[in-house]
Amino acid sequence: MKYLIILLSLFGLVSCSNAVNGHGGSYKAAIHQVIENHDKTMIFIGAEYCHSCKNMLEKNIKPYLEGLEKNNVGIVIIYYGGEDIIAGLESDNRLIIKANLRFPPLIRKDANKTMKSLLKDFRETNAMPIPLLVNKDGFVLNYEEDGDLGYVKIVEVAK
Repeated sequence: MKYLIILLSLFGLVSCSNAVNGHGGSYKAAIHQVIENHDKTMIFIGAEYCHSCKNMLEKNIKPYLEGLEKNNVGIVIIYYGGEDIIAGLESDNRLIIKANLRFPPLIRKDANKTMKSLLKDFRETNAMPIPLLVNKDGFVLNYEEDGDLGYVKIVEVAK
């Protein structure tokens, strides 16, 4: 039992920086690079254990990836666990971060901390999925009037 606890602790501390495809350095630097190189960037954060994340990625994000790319929108997908759902999404124009699955509270804290350090006006969230549309200055463009993050504006940009 003692070894299981130690193993789980180590598993939770593993960084996803080594899983950044095609970009050197840390995943924060890679995300920042994508944001700087595009007028707008779509960032999606989800996890395997989250049914809403899988559903939104399959139905509301994947169908619009090519449209986003045609409109020169950067694409960043950060997904905890669940390699099968993000399989085949890799391309030279997309940053796919296959993050190690962590305990749910740590995922939100990690996502919030990462986004706060990259974006000027990111409001902390306590739920996933997190769909963001940001400009190159680090401002989130898809906050709804009620403070929610909506994917509707992401779809509008993809058309």
